[in-house]
Amino acid sequence: MLRGMNPQELLVSLPALLLAITFHEFAHGYMANRLGDPTPRYYGRLTLNPIKHLDPMGAIALYFIGFGWAKPVPINPAYFNDKKNGTALVGLAGPLSNIILAFIALIIGKIFNISIFTHLYYPHAINYLSRILFYIVIYNVGLAIFNLIPIPPLDGSKIFISILPSKWYYNLLRYEHYGQIILLILLFTGILSPILQGLLRIVLNILIGIVNILPL
Repeated sequence: MLRGMNPQELLVSLPALLLAITFHEFAHGYMANRLGDPTPRYYGRLTLNPIKHLDPMGAIALYFIGFGWAKPVPINPAYFNDKKNGTALVGLAGPLSNIILAFIALIIGKIFNISIFTHLYYPHAINYLSRILFYIVIYNVGLAIFNLIPIPPLDGSKIFISILPSKWYYNLLRYEHYGQIILLILLFTGILSPILQGLLRIVLNILIGIVNILPL
């Protein structure tokens, strides 16, 4: 994702990536806190300071192999009135915050009549605001889609198993650590790439279509 970028492009794209990651993790903590779990607040994760959410190894992996991870927000479902639904809501909060950020960036582009995707066709066109908005949209939609994959430890798995009967729910929780292995295999083999790219285009088209019909 970041590897191979020239310094100028890296300077423009990195803040957008940090914004996406920071709001994603903050949203997890905020939702958990609203549902009665003080754990994120106790660990200092109810903040928009990106340093609090960065995982050094995840950042290195992002640069060298194209995907990475942030520091997971610690939660304690025992504080939730409904453990299954509470965990699902916390999981959904991260991707939803990313979709909202992407939507806001598209709205800003429309209000100021900025062609966000111009530099895809004219790579050497220098329009920093256009590029910043572009990366905010792409990183946020990409992060949302990736995290909605229903494989542990991604957010999608927490949402998916919450709709299952309790017996299946607790059985699947016991095998959660195997999901990480499966996910790594899928990522390294590239099996997920065409699926994620297709979903990215679909979501982008939906968001752009909604923004285009807004009376702005």
